[in-house]
Amino acid sequence: MHAPIISSPTRVARKSGLTLAAHWLSVLAVSLAFGLVWVREALDDDAIGKLLLAWHRQLGLLVLLLLAVRLIAHRRQSQQALVLPPLLHWASQATQWLFYLLLLAMPLLGWAMTSAQGHALQLFNLAPLPPLLSVNPDLADSLQEWHELGAFCLLGLIALHVLAALWHHGIRRDGVLASMLPLVRPRAPRRFDR
Repeated sequence: MHAPIISSPTRVARKSGLTLAAHWLSVLAVSLAFGLVWVREALDDDAIGKLLLAWHRQLGLLVLLLLAVRLIAHRRQSQQALVLPPLLHWASQATQWLFYLLLLAMPLLGWAMTSAQGHALQLFNLAPLPPLLSVNPDLADSLQEWHELGAFCLLGLIALHVLAALWHHGIRRDGVLASMLPLVRPRAPRRFDR
């Protein structure tokens, strides 16, 4: 009989408070940004639509700031590697960096599109931001298409991320999901015998 193999460390380390806060604030900001756009599309009221779009833009800027916080927290926190098959490890790393790329690209595309449309942008109505591009309606239309495509890619990646978290929790039972939930203590992972 072979000795039991632990598929991951004895306990997945709790993520830092900074990581948890940046993650869940990003989830909230992205969710609200999507929601505002969908509500705006359903409304006929132009004044409310402009207000929702302004809030959408501010949430995009918040996502950009939170990404900076997430990258700093990621760099500062010691990474506890789970033991995963090589393909899954690669997929996990690729997904994480694809998230970072989309969370960078989406606000920058929105900012560039806003500039190309000729609209001024302020950070939380406190500080004016420089335009990224000169006014160009044709370019603004192209950027809007890229922004919408990026949104669908982000939604797909979020769905994949949620499924992976549920797989870690329900199948592997390795504490990964619990390590990202506030007020939940990660449990010891299940042991697997050969």
